[in-house]
Amino acid sequence: MMEDYRSALRAGQRAYRASVARGQSPYLAVLDEIIADADIVAQEPLGLVDIPAESIVGTKTAGRHTAFASNFMPLLEDDTEFAVKWSNLCEAHLEEGIHTPIIAFEYMNRFYVQEGNKRVSVLKYYEAVKIPGTVTRLIPARNDTLENKLYYEFLDFYKLSRINNVSFSRLGGYAKLQTLACKATGEAWTEDDRLNFSALYTMFSQQFYALGGGSLGLTPGDALLVYLSVYRYADACQSTPTKVRENLARLWDEVKILAEPHAVELLLEPKRSAEPLLSKLNIFSSRPSELRVVFLHEHNAQTSAWVRGQDKGRAALVKAFPDKLFVSCRENINPEVDAEQVLEEVAHDHADIVFTTSARMHTACLKVAAQHPKTRFLNCSLNAPHPLVRTYYPRTYEVTYLLGMLAGIVSRSDRVGYVAANPVYGVPAAINAFAQGVRAVRPESRVVLRWACLSDESHPQDFSDRKDIEVFYSQDFREPEGTYRDYGLCRRLPDGVLQPLGLPEWRWDVFFTEIVRSVFAGTWDSAPGGRAINYWWGLKSGAERVEYPIRLGSGTVQLLRMAERQLCEGELQVFPTESYSQSHVLHHAASGIYTPKELMEMDWLDECVEGELPSYDALDAKTRGLLDINGLDIVKGTPR
Repeated sequence: MMEDYRSALRAGQRAYRASVARGQSPYLAVLDEIIADADIVAQEPLGLVDIPAESIVGTKTAGRHTAFASNFMPLLEDDTEFAVKWSNLCEAHLEEGIHTPIIAFEYMNRFYVQEGNKRVSVLKYYEAVKIPGTVTRLIPARNDTLENKLYYEFLDFYKLSRINNVSFSRLGGYAKLQTLACKATGEAWTEDDRLNFSALYTMFSQQFYALGGGSLGLTPGDALLVYLSVYRYADACQSTPTKVRENLARLWDEVKILAEPHAVELLLEPKRSAEPLLSKLNIFSSRPSELRVVFLHEHNAQTSAWVRGQDKGRAALVKAFPDKLFVSCRENINPEVDAEQVLEEVAHDHADIVFTTSARMHTACLKVAAQHPKTRFLNCSLNAPHPLVRTYYPRTYEVTYLLGMLAGIVSRSDRVGYVAANPVYGVPAAINAFAQGVRAVRPESRVVLRWACLSDESHPQDFSDRKDIEVFYSQDFREPEGTYRDYGLCRRLPDGVLQPLGLPEWRWDVFFTEIVRSVFAGTWDSAPGGRAINYWWGLKSGAERVEYPIRLGSGTVQLLRMAERQLCEGELQVFPTESYSQSHVLHHAASGIYTPKELMEMDWLDECVEGELPSYDALDAKTRGLLDINGLDIVKGTPR
């Protein structure tokens, strides 16, 4: 056994030298020193716990902490009594196993040994995954550091799961894991649940590191969330290590994007650059001469104005490329029930481009795209950072700003209404832009906010309960429930009839035509590999515009057209550098002007808005499903 000690000693000496080279302490961390200035608010005995070996990082007291390197391998020479005892433990472990639990303290999900350092050293030498120990948890006071917030999220998760071997580098991971593991919010895990997850996580972690995950600055837990967003939890638990590695390799760009936020690219205008020279010369060119394009709709054109708008864009696409496209359309696809199967079918039929026009189909797109890399998948949604599936959506805040200006001009009171669809990315910016537009012409105005996703008969979406509100922005509630399109700005006449004042038009034909053109031109793949592409186009590109169905005064028309031109040219900033949300909380752009990303991720309401973001619990199952895909984190309770 002394030879094993010498082998462990060499491992300890290597770790010692590496720590010194990095300017770090080469010995075990000492908990008493770590918590000397910490505010410990509670001690919680956890009883006998299976401690992840990799999470045991130090010792409780200074004692003999210099006898071990930072990796728990020994540092004392082989002629010492310490070496003899260590070797005897090796022999005992190999003959009958080490059964006596260690005694340890847990602080911030790291473990520090009070009794049993040599046992830990021997078990780590033999690459034990877990080490039994009697543990006392030390709980620090809450503060605003990321590490502290992550720890408190872990505490909530641990109460339900008793799982201590998974960690995340960003907030919201534990809540998302609870959902992906098919557990309801607040639902406790059974012993079988814990065993199944432990086996999956151990296997997944091995494959994550085998693929080079250790160099990404991510935890295996971060990558597991990506994996389970594509592959079902039950299937993952039944998979072999080879299958998990194969699937994870397909998703590697999706994983890497977590460590590289800049790898998400917002394309704010169509790229109409010249064709690459090699494409013109047809050297190494894979430009297609024809394309199979498929459109998938959740509803149908007969009952949904949303689908009719997208269908109009499809017809324009066919005209733009005569004799070069084979275009087909599938309607009435249930995102949770049918979408994955239908997407598999169209991919097997060699579709080149698939447009899914419902944000709720995004998850199904991800799952199928991982299996069919030759098919280009797009989803009509916003802020979904996945290289496998590109997204397209108009910059609605530009249009709502113009409609807000019109509302302020035509309203006879200082109260105007706004009905928002769902609390997803881009919607708060649209609401706040409307408010900015109103106040640009009527500074003392207030915007009364309601939500189409909430059923409240006492607060109807035509504001008929509010005599002081006759002008409002709302949904087209003439369409069946769940198929709304933006109805635009309208006035409620005395007889209850709604008079349209300004109608937003989303020009899907611009998206479809320019995206397909990029494939024909060979520029679809011109972005650096592994990038997630979001097409977020506005007034300048022609992807959106406003129609004014009533006769407006010449001064009003001139003002609106001037504002539209300034928006297109970037001369008009919708949001001031310093803005105030409700309760007069100051918000300001990091660089003086709000970036597209800041606008897209805006999750607060202007102080002149009367109303609030809906709570997650108040939403129905269908809307929650939408929010799980691209809903605001603040509504879901999973901070960014």
